[in-house]
Amino acid sequence: MSSYKSVIRYPHSGKTVLTFLTTKFPYHTQDEWQFLLEQSRVKVQDQIATADLVLGEGDTLTYEPIPGRIQEPEVDTNFVILKETEDFLFIDKPGNLPMHPAGRYRTRTLLNLLEKTYPTVIPVHRLDRETSGIVIFAKSEESRTWLQKKFELREVQKEYLAVVRGFFEKETRLDGFIGKDLDSAIRKKMKFSLEEFLDSKSVSTNFIPLSYNKSQNISLVLVRPVTGRIHQIRVSLLYLGYPILGDKLYGPRETMFLDFVKSGLTPELLAELGAERQLLHAHSISYMDERVPSNIIVKSNPLPEIESLFPNHKDYVP
Repeated sequence: MSSYKSVIRYPHSGKTVLTFLTTKFPYHTQDEWQFLLEQSRVKVQDQIATADLVLGEGDTLTYEPIPGRIQEPEVDTNFVILKETEDFLFIDKPGNLPMHPAGRYRTRTLLNLLEKTYPTVIPVHRLDRETSGIVIFAKSEESRTWLQKKFELREVQKEYLAVVRGFFEKETRLDGFIGKDLDSAIRKKMKFSLEEFLDSKSVSTNFIPLSYNKSQNISLVLVRPVTGRIHQIRVSLLYLGYPILGDKLYGPRETMFLDFVKSGLTPELLAELGAERQLLHAHSISYMDERVPSNIIVKSNPLPEIESLFPNHKDYVP
């Protein structure tokens, strides 16, 4: 069985190997990770690692699993390379495929699939596992740093398509703040507020209605985020009263996610969700490459889930 490899990035740099492993990959308990470390199955920079070794930014950690020990969930491996340059890969990611190893997913990830073909691939940004669409991988650390700087300076324009509940009637810009929802029973859940709150970050998103399916009371919305915070689009749409169809975490009732964790995607829960996964799709991405110079514009392929709900949606999408 192939080894798992992880390049250490903030906020994991400065943490011990054991802290990183138990936090990032909870499919093993702390005692199990301690056992695997004692069995010399974890290395940092190709050297056998100890539990208390402090990880540095850019370190490479490898882990040799015990065959048959972990049963990973099934994923959709039908990704498409939309565009390839000397520096980057522009990938059309399917909806049920994690970007990189985390949680129960170790080898069945987009990163691991790409590493079978490319000697070096580094995610420049990320999408949630259930979010489909365009994501960029760099072929070198230098290229990643160059494009990430553009993201930080907000020089990269992204557009998403979201299928939401209800009639989204008018163009809306939502400015406010996002941060941990301390009142939620779900640890990773975020919340939106018009007012700044403890540890919150500013967010800004533009929403443009494209089409309305009256029979199902759902709308297709074009989303243009100004900032790039985790869960920004999903949280903002829930705040506006238009949760994304299929979103378990930011659906019309919070206990949808807890029901899913407890019992899986039952027929009753699927009927309530309206879709097997959140219908959020990274539709296009563009930026200026001054080195060429050239305006890079990449668009995703049509998404079957959206086409089935909005057959004429291509008439409205820019």
